[in-house]
Amino acid sequence: MALLLALLLAAPAADLGHLPPAPVRQYAIAWSKPLVPGDLLDWQVEELGGPGVDPATRTVVVGLRSGELRAFRADGEALWDFQAGAGFAAPPLVRDGVVYAGSQDGWLYARDLATGKERWRYEVGEEVGARPLWVGGLVVFATLEDSVVAVDAGTGAWKWHHRRDQREGFTIRGCAPTVRIGDLLYAGYSDGWVAALDPATGAVKWERRVAPNGDFVDVDGLATDGKSLFAASFSGAVTALDPATGRTLWERKAPGATRLSAGDGQVYAVTTTAVLALSARDGSPIWTQPLEGVPMAAPVRAGPRLLVANGRALLFLDPGSGMRIRTLSPGTGVSTAPAVAGRRVYVLSNGGTLLALDLE
Repeated sequence: MALLLALLLAAPAADLGHLPPAPVRQYAIAWSKPLVPGDLLDWQVEELGGPGVDPATRTVVVGLRSGELRAFRADGEALWDFQAGAGFAAPPLVRDGVVYAGSQDGWLYARDLATGKERWRYEVGEEVGARPLWVGGLVVFATLEDSVVAVDAGTGAWKWHHRRDQREGFTIRGCAPTVRIGDLLYAGYSDGWVAALDPATGAVKWERRVAPNGDFVDVDGLATDGKSLFAASFSGAVTALDPATGRTLWERKAPGATRLSAGDGQVYAVTTTAVLALSARDGSPIWTQPLEGVPMAAPVRAGPRLLVANGRALLFLDPGSGMRIRTLSPGTGVSTAPAVAGRRVYVLSNGGTLLALDLE
């Protein structure tokens, strides 16, 4: 024992500068609001509507499975609420003081951001399945029945629509958001095709099938880095296309690919088993991180972090390495994409609680 003690005393002091750093806090919870009363009959519920945020004021508007559309100031003070005829399955668009929200009751609602007063409503007749897109005075949105519809942003008057006949048999529930690159719009469909549309008229400029053969060929993920168009097909591929011609630039096998985002030279794809990062230039793999849940929403970049909802939680990933930095688990899970405005992130839990996070 004396010899061991002598050896320990003689050993050089530990170099504390080479110890691994202590964990860094990723966020602080500014406030949280329970929005949906608990129901003992609810089991594995999902909140798919999610938040939309005004970048200037950080006012957040959230659509709920109960059919409520609710708005809150950045400090958490309630502004207004509106009751639709059915729940919301996609986040609202907040643009120029107006909230555009599509409901499962078949209507698109435009309401004043400050007061909640109705500007107009448009009867779609189909469930709106993705966040609307504002394009030169038009609001364009996709439905779960493979339609793309454009209405006047100021009046709600119909301008045009494009529809592909749905394929026979079962499809994956959901649809890709419409994407704009330059002077064209792009939409994905459940039959495995992608179309480029004229935003003024809805006329088709080109169409391409991107999905490999399989039982489910749905294209439920579209994204762009401003240069290329990227599509995710459930039957097993992430494909990069030339936006002008639809020519395939590269294709990477990715079974169960459903959601996409792109930026900083990378394409982030969510499949049924993993989150993938691919090179936007040639599709070469960069990293893979197990999803440990189900694919629910497109990855969202928030500062130096990549946020991915997997149904059970919200994953905080390092975009460069894919390393998991943190997991936010509000107990009931997270199934919709967060909304980001600077350092403020709004997250809706499956239990109907809205959390405001301030990133560190």
